[in-house]
Amino acid sequence: MLATLIASIVSGETADIVGRTKRAAIAYAIAGLMVLFAVMFGLIALYVWVAGHWGPIPAALALAGAFIILAILIIVIHGSAAKRQAREASKRRSVDAKAIATTAAVAALPALLARRGSAVALIVPVLGMVGYLIYKENAKPARGRPGRDPLNRP
Repeated sequence: MLATLIASIVSGETADIVGRTKRAAIAYAIAGLMVLFAVMFGLIALYVWVAGHWGPIPAALALAGAFIILAILIIVIHGSAAKRQAREASKRRSVDAKAIATTAAVAALPALLARRGSAVALIVPVLGMVGYLIYKENAKPARGRPGRDPLNRP
């Protein structure tokens, strides 16, 4: 793959690729501008049609209200999607952190167990974790508030 990239750079193909990319970007920009013009003329036609039925001021107010409602709807949908993505990213980070911690612990275990007396030193943290898990399972939440882990500060 690297060899083909170097060969394309040496042979001058890169300039051709850049030229094609520029031409495609210009063509898409012009097409997008034409779509924008079409939408604007469609909105003008809609205004003229509504103004013929209701009058110019009510038509303008109705269209303005419709666009405000659409803007609010777009913002609400975007906000809910962003919150959902943030929650998913947080879960992924949590899972990744746990996987890294587990991998580090498993990788360090042989080195810790190689020394004499290190098995006894490992018992204390393990017993502490077991005690914490028992406490967490048996702790009752305060009235009116959901259960909260006292060691997991917000």
